[in-house]
Amino acid sequence: MTTTHTITGARFIAETLQGYGVTHVFYMDAILRKTMIELEELGIRRIITHSEKAAAYMADGYARVSHRPGVCMAQSVGAANLAAGLQDAYLGRSPVIALTGKKPPLFQHRNAYQEIDHRPLFVPVTKSSADVVTPAQLPLLLRQAFREATSHTPRPVHLDLLGHNGRMLETAEAAWPVIVEEAFTHYPPFRPEPDNAAIEQAANAIAAAQRPVIVAGGGVTASGARAEL
Repeated sequence: MTTTHTITGARFIAETLQGYGVTHVFYMDAILRKTMIELEELGIRRIITHSEKAAAYMADGYARVSHRPGVCMAQSVGAANLAAGLQDAYLGRSPVIALTGKKPPLFQHRNAYQEIDHRPLFVPVTKSSADVVTPAQLPLLLRQAFREATSHTPRPVHLDLLGHNGRMLETAEAAWPVIVEEAFTHYPPFRPEPDNAAIEQAANAIAAAQRPVIVAGGGVTASGARAEL
């Protein structure tokens, strides 16, 4: 699905989240405030939490229950706390998209309040951590975040948005295409066909076992295969 019209960055973010089936976002104020207004107009619930870590935990739970990417957000000074909450999502293979604000270039490396490099915090607990420093990058990296979070081994993805609370990208205007790749609105995005011979071999081994034990992990839950198991 693709739509193109001149909109603000805030509206673009909101329409993209809606297109990917996001129904709730979890955040600690203040981050993407203009986007929050757009999300309200589109019917997406904004859940403000008591801490950044709680926002990450709730996005993780949302993703596991809904089988869709969970979204959590924090401003620049709360980025470290948000990263701390992504450990369970990373180890549990949960597709969470974490959005943070980043100090504008004028305030970087000048001892601004809690201004540190965010990437070292997020790299150990995400599949990727990218800086979004120009409006032109926004549609590319936001769409890529959904693709990376859900594909292969699902795991969190981090985008660091220009501006203390992302405002510099929110207020930009452009004819951004709102492109939604349907396969990456949920996980797993693809279901490859298994090898029939391997399945038959496994079934025969289980049937012949006197005390069979099946170790079934998160893949069974993610694939909705409880009844079949």
